[in-house]
Amino acid sequence: MNNELPAGWASATVGDLGDYVNGRGFKTDEWREAGRPIIRIQNLTGSRTGYNYFQGEADERHVVRAGDLLVSWAATLGVFVWSGEEAVLNQHIFKVDSWIHKQFHRWLLEFVLNDLHQRTHGSGMVHITRGNFEATPVPVPPLAEQERIVAAIEEHFSRLDFAEAALKATRSKLQALRRSVLAAAFSGRLTNPSHTTNTDHGQLPGGWRLASIADVAEVHLGRQRSPRHHTGEQMRPYLRAANVTWDGISLEDVKTMNFDDADFDRFRLTRGDILLNEASGSPNEVGKPAVWDGEIEECCFQNTLLRLRPRDLNGDYLYWYCYSSALSGRFGEAGRGVNIRHLGKRGLAQFPIPLGPRAEQEHVVAAIEESLSRLDAAEAALDAVRTKIAAFRRSVLAEAFAGRLVPQDPDDEPAAALLTRIAAEHPARPTTRKKSS
Repeated sequence: MNNELPAGWASATVGDLGDYVNGRGFKTDEWREAGRPIIRIQNLTGSRTGYNYFQGEADERHVVRAGDLLVSWAATLGVFVWSGEEAVLNQHIFKVDSWIHKQFHRWLLEFVLNDLHQRTHGSGMVHITRGNFEATPVPVPPLAEQERIVAAIEEHFSRLDFAEAALKATRSKLQALRRSVLAAAFSGRLTNPSHTTNTDHGQLPGGWRLASIADVAEVHLGRQRSPRHHTGEQMRPYLRAANVTWDGISLEDVKTMNFDDADFDRFRLTRGDILLNEASGSPNEVGKPAVWDGEIEECCFQNTLLRLRPRDLNGDYLYWYCYSSALSGRFGEAGRGVNIRHLGKRGLAQFPIPLGPRAEQEHVVAAIEESLSRLDAAEAALDAVRTKIAAFRRSVLAEAFAGRLVPQDPDDEPAAALLTRIAAEHPARPTTRKKSS
């Protein structure tokens, strides 16, 4: 924090400005299908994860109502204003009882977390401690100036929100175009726009035929994990669903297990193999593919993945067809199960694929890659604009808390008087304030 504060401002710590109540740890046997929602971090960050509910008696300190200020301090650091129905708060989230202007407090905490995020610690779950959080020095302007700062921040941010909404709408259009390109490719319309057909392969161009994936590729399910394979003399790396992403193979967390010679021969990956997610809770993730390019020697795969080894067709054509079928949800629709959809070896083997002549397959692949490269460039441009918007948000907050966003008024009551009243009304409680979360 800058030591030279504007006139009328004072120095304080985060802990001087409010009470931060950590949520309660709810056990899974307390979860119900109705009652008050349990607010978990994923419910604040836009995750599709639904709510669990609690029907018991809750401490009033853990009850959250619309307008309450919340701070997630583990896994994802962030500040949120609750807008849902009355709920109860899970651990790893603070409910803030603010002693200053509430919206100013919100933006100040967001500014603080931007800085603390650079100094977080923890393995697995990134988190901050209550002690470090509450001891963070912050500048405090007079209460009247806090109101002016909030108005200025929200005026700037409303424009940025509008710009981000436009970016989001444009991105949705690009994603729709991506799906359209792929649908057109495998109906013959991308390379021959005059051809008319439907997406269910009811009509195909001359020289095309409808086959099953088993007709053109070897289909194999990976090996199941078992405690007896956790150790052994032939430990080898293997891939699982987490290693297959829309952007290709991820090698960030490759695990090992024992594969004897027979199993290694059966489950070994070779360059050009296509790996697909066998199951997912999201229909548009079932069958998500990636091509193995020999990134690791002697690598195998687990039964959360299916392997396609192309034969009698262009391997890139098969990859893009799988990509299209996963992205559109057609693999998900073909899968079995309710909450988790399983494509399975049989489901993949029987899945239909439209095939043009080999030369036409190569034309289709080239047309897909040219079209998608343009869409990729457009999305990269959107990402660059979004990065600039995020940087501008940070700069607005930095200017606000340096006293440069709005002018000071010498008639405002000094912040020191505000802090004196807060200290009198809310005596420090060292036993709780200094406890590490």
